[in-house]
Amino acid sequence: YIFTADADAIYNNIDTAHVIEIISSWLDELSLRPNFPKDFPLKAVKEAMIIIMQNNVFEFGDMCFLQLLGTAMGTSAAVMWATLYFGNHEVKKLLPTYTPYLHGDKPLSCFFDDKYGFWVCNECKDWRCCHHWQSFKQDLNNFGVLKWTIEDPSKQVVFLDLVITIDDNRVITRTYQKPLNLNLYLPASSAHPTGMIKGVIYSLLRRYHEQNTYRADYIYFASKLYHRLLARGHKAEDIKPIFLQAHSKIDTTAKLNQAPTTDPTSALPSDPSSQASKKRFLCLHFEYHPSDIPRRTIRRLFEKHLPNIETKLGLEKPIIAYSRPENIGDIVTQARLHQAPGQPSSKFIGEYQQGL
Repeated sequence: YIFTADADAIYNNIDTAHVIEIISSWLDELSLRPNFPKDFPLKAVKEAMIIIMQNNVFEFGDMCFLQLLGTAMGTSAAVMWATLYFGNHEVKKLLPTYTPYLHGDKPLSCFFDDKYGFWVCNECKDWRCCHHWQSFKQDLNNFGVLKWTIEDPSKQVVFLDLVITIDDNRVITRTYQKPLNLNLYLPASSAHPTGMIKGVIYSLLRRYHEQNTYRADYIYFASKLYHRLLARGHKAEDIKPIFLQAHSKIDTTAKLNQAPTTDPTSALPSDPSSQASKKRFLCLHFEYHPSDIPRRTIRRLFEKHLPNIETKLGLEKPIIAYSRPENIGDIVTQARLHQAPGQPSSKFIGEYQQGL
């Protein structure tokens, strides 16, 4: 059987004192390992963690708030903070206790606050009368104040953008799309570079190819994407060649990945960081407008008037990058809290109005 679990507002429901205790203990355990870096600033990291998470102050109106419970969202450490916190519970309690009933290479697969797993109990056969399953649910929810919504095991579940099905002891996956999804892909009239739609088509086709066990499902969702783009104003003569080219490339790549290699060392990748550090890039950055000079014209002028500058300065070929201009969405969907006119957000409303 397959089961899923979803955390109930994971950031808000993490007890700050509890997580400091858990992660501090985990860091102390790591420091005892022989391969732990001797120059690692363990004390400073622990103190910084406490300072950040216990001193999250935010303002609204003329009021200041100190967050007493939960994660200081917006900080760079927030995701790792929450992941390490509950990951500690999984590693030390859930997996050692319930691995015999969790099947697969990754017994409990997690995507931050979403989990899924395959439940197998040879003692009970049916999860409805399995006391191990009931204990697993209790232990999953018995860690601080964080609680999980756990779906009952079944032969088919929807997990994120996948439908996962057990069919004759095989795991079958299929792309899941919400029925109310408006599929608001970029319209043809949008002021975006022509290469933008290529990226959209290629990335989505590759996702469909990897997500669907059966090729018929992959073809189905690729066809859906094609007709949805037509409905958004794109022309068949423009996007059909892109679809065929992307499909051919994805198919070829998939076949190469499946082919066995005779020499295992030939597939070892080189260190990208060492190569990147030796390269010097020249980036020309513009705000995009469809009436501007095309990228290929800029590159041709660069090569004409500065033919040897890359060699002289040790530069790679120039990268021409675009950023989009401000659009309506930037104005109407700003992540700000606005005060209603004449209704200031303050516990001293009466005094404030008298002052006016």
